[in-house]
Amino acid sequence: MEEKPTLGFIGLGNMGRPMVLRLLDAGYRVLVSDRRWEVAQALELHGAEAVPTPLLVADRVDVFLTCLPGDEELFEVYIGPEGALEHLRPGTLVIDLSTASPMIVQRIADEARPRQIDVVDAPVGGGPEEARSGDLTIIAGADAAVFERALPILQVLGRDVYLVGDPGMGKVVKLVSNMIAGVSLILIGEALALAANAGADLRRVYEVIRSSSGGWKLWTDVVPDLIGEVRSASFRLELMKRDMELAMRLGNDVGSPVPLAALAHQFYVAAMARGWGGLGAHEVARLVGRFANVQFTVSRKESGDLLAAE
Repeated sequence: MEEKPTLGFIGLGNMGRPMVLRLLDAGYRVLVSDRRWEVAQALELHGAEAVPTPLLVADRVDVFLTCLPGDEELFEVYIGPEGALEHLRPGTLVIDLSTASPMIVQRIADEARPRQIDVVDAPVGGGPEEARSGDLTIIAGADAAVFERALPILQVLGRDVYLVGDPGMGKVVKLVSNMIAGVSLILIGEALALAANAGADLRRVYEVIRSSSGGWKLWTDVVPDLIGEVRSASFRLELMKRDMELAMRLGNDVGSPVPLAALAHQFYVAAMARGWGGLGAHEVARLVGRFANVQFTVSRKESGDLLAAE
């Protein structure tokens, strides 16, 4: 039986930590590092080895994984003055699971190539719940042979794994996906507000549209929360704002206009100004409702408490 490679994992946030737990459960040896040393140490109870810095991880692993907030952190970990690329051995595989700009992962891949280090650009779709259950969607950009090498690890983390092109293209497809979601949340708020102002029962509206052509997954996932029937975990609003900005920057870089994304982005800016950044991204729909003088029906005190900071 072929011995499993030793993995390093940098970035132990809401997504990174459950991914590490899945890799440990699958029998991998995993070295972990995070700016919050106590978070890394806590994973030692599950079999990981906490290491103080990414550099020290890079010296000891066969596969180096990252799940970081964005371009700045990726630059620091891979390319900066204490960048990991200088310490990874030839033949090491890099898998970046972050949502960031295509340009940063392309730069990492370009600098890794002469060092004989292969890079897989693999942002994920889904949230912490899917990370825990291994039901993430993984959107990979890599050389086909490199992708096959990474596939056993990716299949531990995700249910659906797609190869969409070279490094950078995974991030392109992820940003397009998040742009669609970000704009759609504004439309959902507008639709609910229109229905409410016309006197419709929002629960009936939800049920009818759920079973019709308008009932796509995002509608099914977020509307019950907005109308107070279910409280669900959600991708943070501040992260959706960031991803909308990345999509707008990509549009500018490739000369492709994204006017609806630019308009939608302003609602996220307004929500951030109200201190809603830590709430679910779908709360932006509630803000759209308020612009239409609608307070979506809520049935739990927490809903009011969450918005009391307004």
